[in-house]
Amino acid sequence: MAATLSALAQQLRSSTLPVWVPLTEQEQASSTDPRQKAIELYCDLWHSDGGDGRRTRSCHGLIAADPPLLALAHQANQAKSDFRQALWALKQKLSSTEQASKLTTTVKQQTDQIVARLNQRPNALREALGHKGLARRHLKQCYRLIPSTDQHPLRVGLNWYTSGRSIKRFSQQQAQQALARMGLDKPHIQLQIDRLNQLSANTPLAQIQQQAPLMRANLTFDCAPYRQAMNLSLPLLFGYDPQQPFPEHNDPSLIPQSERQRQIRSDCRIEAEAFLPSLRLHLYR
Repeated sequence: MAATLSALAQQLRSSTLPVWVPLTEQEQASSTDPRQKAIELYCDLWHSDGGDGRRTRSCHGLIAADPPLLALAHQANQAKSDFRQALWALKQKLSSTEQASKLTTTVKQQTDQIVARLNQRPNALREALGHKGLARRHLKQCYRLIPSTDQHPLRVGLNWYTSGRSIKRFSQQQAQQALARMGLDKPHIQLQIDRLNQLSANTPLAQIQQQAPLMRANLTFDCAPYRQAMNLSLPLLFGYDPQQPFPEHNDPSLIPQSERQRQIRSDCRIEAEAFLPSLRLHLYR
């Protein structure tokens, strides 16, 4: 993966085709080269000091590309996919080994260990990556693919999508078990268990997870497929046609607006206020 990204960076650095990558005020003041910013974004696979491993450093943009550059982007994406698959297989293998060695532990110990590892990289996987010099790899940034299209768009509309959320259905029994794992001795947990016990056994619950803001790109072409939509966490490489002008595009803020822009639908079936805040569980209307 590193080798293909290095080749991509070299090819992009030597390209003279037009680019548009928005710069922050600080980057403008320091005369940052938009092309170099794109290269750093494509090749950024590492944790920054104090960085959050759940978040990725991102920026939208448009970069005209010739066939060799597009081919290198496809190779880099294939290498990223292979890397992700290899790590998944390694994690499964290490997980099986850990489970086999802990058959004699108590149920409580197993539960505590699982909860402690929910937002952490497994020690065995971390050690395996460390032996390869990869312990500081930011896996989310390693996995994300470089967006590309072989066509030359006529227009690209860019908009922040900030209303995304995932909804998971929960039963009362699942909620009871999840709260118990958080500690029955804690007053705020016991309060929520008491609230839960007031419901009938078949009352469904919805767990809501707000998703991070996404930059959405709506592409328009002069031939099939005519329209295409995609998420854009990195600048888009597009097949350059010298007979066409650089794609028309808007210039949205680099930072999404914090407040929800979409109105809540009148037919929403889920209560707005959480019924069990510790689990982000809501009642259906």
